Amino acid sequence: MIIYMNFNNSWVINMKKTFQKMMRSQIQADLDDPATLVQKPVPKGGWLHVMRNVLGMSTYQLAKRLKCSQSNIAALERRERSGMISLNSLEKTAQALHCKLVYFLVPEKPFDALLEDQARLIAKKQLRSIEHSMELEQQGLTSTQKIQQEKALIEELLQGSPKALWEDEDEI
Repeated sequence: MIIYMNFNNSWVINMKKTFQKMMRSQIQADLDDPATLVQKPVPKGGWLHVMRNVLGMSTYQLAKRLKCSQSNIAALERRERSGMISLNSLEKTAQALHCKLVYFLVPEKPFDALLEDQARLIAKKQLRSIEHSMELEQQGLTSTQKIQQEKALIEELLQGSPKALWEDEDEI
């Protein structure tokens, strides 16, 4: 339903329902391709607020479904925004919104790249101490030799147990 209002001879179209439909469509498209969600920031109001609004559900209505007070819903949404909400609370609220809570971690880089970066960090650390001793004995390596040694050590580390890469406190 579109409502027309006249202000100073200009027509303003109230497109609240059209906007809500577009918002639903946009969020549905994002949810249909979870890989796109990783690239986007968490909604400013939080997911609970967004999903509740997309469904057109008031805080009162959600509170009724969760058998709690309206102020509890506001507190839930605040805790989600601040990162202080429990997974249990999220799960229960998701169910009340006819949603499914999906919880997963997404690596910042492909796993092989993360392991290689960690191996490189360890290799550089090990080679620095060896290099220092060799320089004291006037047996320093050329830059080409240093690069070759680093590559060889990285390969050796990667062929070993991945657990060994995380033994030290060194992190990428």
